[in-house]
Amino acid sequence: MSEPPAKPKPTVPARELLEGGKELLELELLAGEAGLDGQITHQRIQKPGLAMAGYTGFIHPGRVQVFGQSEITYLTEMDSAERRSVLEPIFDHDITCIAVTKGLTVPPELIELCEERDVPLLFSPLMSSIFIDRLNHLLDAHFAPKSTVHGVLLDVLGVGVLIRGPSGIGKSECALDLVMRGHRLVSDDIVEVQCRHGEVLVGRGPKLVRNHMEVRGLGIINIAHLFGVGATRQRKRLEMVVDLQHGHSGGDCERLGLDQEFTELLGVEIPVVRIPVVPGRSLANIVEVAARSLLLRLKGLHPAAEIEERLQAAIANPQFPVDRFDVDEGDLE
Repeated sequence: MSEPPAKPKPTVPARELLEGGKELLELELLAGEAGLDGQITHQRIQKPGLAMAGYTGFIHPGRVQVFGQSEITYLTEMDSAERRSVLEPIFDHDITCIAVTKGLTVPPELIELCEERDVPLLFSPLMSSIFIDRLNHLLDAHFAPKSTVHGVLLDVLGVGVLIRGPSGIGKSECALDLVMRGHRLVSDDIVEVQCRHGEVLVGRGPKLVRNHMEVRGLGIINIAHLFGVGATRQRKRLEMVVDLQHGHSGGDCERLGLDQEFTELLGVEIPVVRIPVVPGRSLANIVEVAARSLLLRLKGLHPAAEIEERLQAAIANPQFPVDRFDVDEGDLE
């Protein structure tokens, strides 16, 4: 059998960086407008100081080249001909775009080469360290693996809980109960999930339906308008999945809680709890308790494991202290 074709690597046009980073990065275009469709292929930036000294072997075309104080100072100490001779070998590597930080005066030779080679030259008044930190954050969001899942994401006691289940099982009604208890809605029905840094899942709702929820019998409601903006949040780290299942007997659902189940999403394993949905059960109560239990486990407290240890100790040691007559003095009054 032939192997499936490899997924194309994500890229970001320089134009999108300019437009999307105008506020965050305070960017403006100085030259090279014709090259704005060039693709940024790597989320890490590059400082070209070593290349300016003559070693261009590690110039990466797909990275943003950042010129800061050291690079600009180095160039300003040269005459025009020297500056051009230093910069031209860098442009020979078909670079995607250049950003000058700290509001520094841009050498005219750099502007000319960017215009000649159709390389976007971006300018920001931000300090280099701040600019690079924000740019890394922005590019990380673009390049992070993404997936769209069907469910409801909430912030329950600081735990990002994704409620999944078949259509009509009561996900939104459960989420509404949790919001009325003071917990916060992130997204209803559609959750966009990103994997940051290879191990952190972050979920958010699409902009078009953000803060909205569909409740059968009521239609679409706006949670922020009904309960205030404090009842919603734009994004949340996803830390637990709750799967709602039809069934009266519980099926394969956990009875004791000794074995923690996990599910995989974007290559990351996260705890999953399977809850059977039957008439009369308060799903909001159970989801809230599940979040509390996860917090306790993170602190090293595991009630089911403690009970199992006591039972095993009692079986292994007949002299294990067991209260045959568990009588409190208050029972005798």
